[in-house]
Amino acid sequence: MASVGDRFSPGEIVANAARLQQSIQACIKSGLRFLEDAEWLTHRESTGVALAMLAQEEFAKAFVLALVQDGILPWTQEVQRSLRVHECKHLVTIIMEWLLAVNELRSSQSLDELLRRDESLHLPPDVAIAMNIYRHEMIERIGGRNPEHYAEWGGTARKVAKGKRDRKKQEALYVDIREDGGVASEPTMSVQGFEAEFAHAQKLMEFAGDVDRKCVFALREYELFGDIIRSMFAESLEVPEELPFVTEEYPSGIPGIVLVKRTITVADVVTELDRPTGFEENSTVG
Repeated sequence: MASVGDRFSPGEIVANAARLQQSIQACIKSGLRFLEDAEWLTHRESTGVALAMLAQEEFAKAFVLALVQDGILPWTQEVQRSLRVHECKHLVTIIMEWLLAVNELRSSQSLDELLRRDESLHLPPDVAIAMNIYRHEMIERIGGRNPEHYAEWGGTARKVAKGKRDRKKQEALYVDIREDGGVASEPTMSVQGFEAEFAHAQKLMEFAGDVDRKCVFALREYELFGDIIRSMFAESLEVPEELPFVTEEYPSGIPGIVLVKRTITVADVVTELDRPTGFEENSTVG
């Protein structure tokens, strides 16, 4: 299996396109089955919420596979294993939600508005942070390396990475027991909560299978996201001479120990709308 930085060659992408497409459709079919089961439930406000959220995770898997198919993500051991990590899939849905929202907004604009050049193109903070956490924390942790972590990577994406969404799914299914043996909580969700999660899953389903074509009104944002995430995964810890970022060794003052400084590519967390988006390099020492 490939390591971080390895990816399908153009020939391999073509050869594996059918297999990837089959996997994408299988994920969408699985998610659709969860939604159909949720629709037939008598008590949708509890188990139905969990099923709708499971469907969202399946659609996130389809999205990741579509990115691999498009040559944006490498098919590495870490990326493959991230498909089994709930928090990784929930982080991916943050990116999907953003592209969906932009696509829907643009679809209602006039031709003049669509053709108007917008120089303020940027990643929303939660999207940039979700990308950074997924690549530099989750993927590194999955690979058994030292994850990067910065204090400014907070907000909604940080809560998702800490399992907030997955806990909601668990709470919709299970009784929680206190240390003294008493009941801490029982599955209780509102009908409105179920309807919101169900509608959200339906939107992700429509979007997951063919990201490139579904982003017709958000093409520039999709290209921006693709360029940045591709650059993030271009970094390889296996072949230093091919690294697109800088590594520098320097003495530590301790016999037998050499410190290494390297820079990583992260998505710039933009908070001002008029601030241009690009790449930001953070240095770490370890």
